[in-house]
Amino acid sequence: MIQEKISMVQNKVLIPPLKALQAFEQVAYFGSVVKAAESLNITTSAISHQIANLEILLNKKLFYRTGRGIVLTGTGEKYLEQISGALHSIGIATNNIIEKQEKETLNIHTSPAFGNLYLLPRIKKFQTLFPELQINFTCSYENVQFNLERVDIDIRHGYFSWKNLNVISIKNEYATVFANPNLIVQHPISHPRDLLKHNLILSQSTLIQWPQWFSYHNVNTLKGLQFLFSFDRSYMSYEAAKQELGFILENSLLAEQYLQKGELTPVFDKEFSMPINAHYIVFPHSHKKYSRVKNFVEWLKEELKNSSFY
Repeated sequence: MIQEKISMVQNKVLIPPLKALQAFEQVAYFGSVVKAAESLNITTSAISHQIANLEILLNKKLFYRTGRGIVLTGTGEKYLEQISGALHSIGIATNNIIEKQEKETLNIHTSPAFGNLYLLPRIKKFQTLFPELQINFTCSYENVQFNLERVDIDIRHGYFSWKNLNVISIKNEYATVFANPNLIVQHPISHPRDLLKHNLILSQSTLIQWPQWFSYHNVNTLKGLQFLFSFDRSYMSYEAAKQELGFILENSLLAEQYLQKGELTPVFDKEFSMPINAHYIVFPHSHKKYSRVKNFVEWLKEELKNSSFY
């Protein structure tokens, strides 16, 4: 009987308080106690108290301070990797029970340009293949926090910098110069330097912009560049170019519908394009088990394969 009790104690799984785990994850995400407290709507002292209790429980330091803020220790990094998926799964399971959904839902967050210009024109294909799914979209340039927001998949725009997540790079993207075919007829262009004489449109959200593109092709721009228009959303740049307002430097992947309609055309061949990795399919490792996520990712990869620009 005594031996049986000892065995039960030895096999008991120790689970820290959920509030402590949430505090730990938020401090790790923001690298700041203040921002973590704002995110969870509690005081900074409460955050510090939860972290201290967790470190006492684990008998390990999870963070150390640097001039740049709070940074995870090696132990902290390993612990974050192991618990983040579990916390998100708890949140999803709880929401599912509360809402009692009759129809399974696929929640997709995407950057605005990719959502508007690439995904939305194609999503009916996916919905036809999987009619049992309800598809929810949200768009912004902010990266979602999977543990706090109800999102299955995030299609991100930017430079790769995400740890502890499953990340699939979207290939075959090029920074390419586009214009309305009528504009090219009126203003023939044979070399990148010729563009300096014409109206250029600036897309503020692109990873590669005009100065980098000209430099890549050995065109001197020391006199500076003047832009007729500047937009903070790519779809506005495409629309402006469509209206013959100037030349744009944009993502080839997102231009497909304009090219198919003959509203835009590439000004140069592949020689004067720049390869980029601007978009990524991102989701927690724990989401690999969801058929809705697996089906969407496989479908999107196939669509992307068929969307090769060159």
